[in-house]
Amino acid sequence: MEGDCVMNLDVALRESIVRVCGVPADQVTPASTLEGLGVDSLAAAEIITDMEIRAGIELPMDVLRGLNQLRTVGEVAAHLEAGVGRPPVHSGP
Repeated sequence: MEGDCVMNLDVALRESIVRVCGVPADQVTPASTLEGLGVDSLAAAEIITDMEIRAGIELPMDVLRGLNQLRTVGEVAAHLEAGVGRPPVHSGP
């Protein structure tokens, strides 16, 4: 079942980039750079929200914080897949 979640995240990420950025699906590969696809900070926020809806999950905040250092679709997918398997980090009482 966990493998399905990972696969769903990857698919949801690619589908969300296509929808939000208006790029053809065949241009969204693991090696595609976010900059090359037109992903800026606003688009990134829209992609994450869309992806959460598509995958039916809420991504942990500590996972989302690390996204701004990533350059490619593959790096983002790997970061999300690794982060979803970790227990959430609580900041507060």
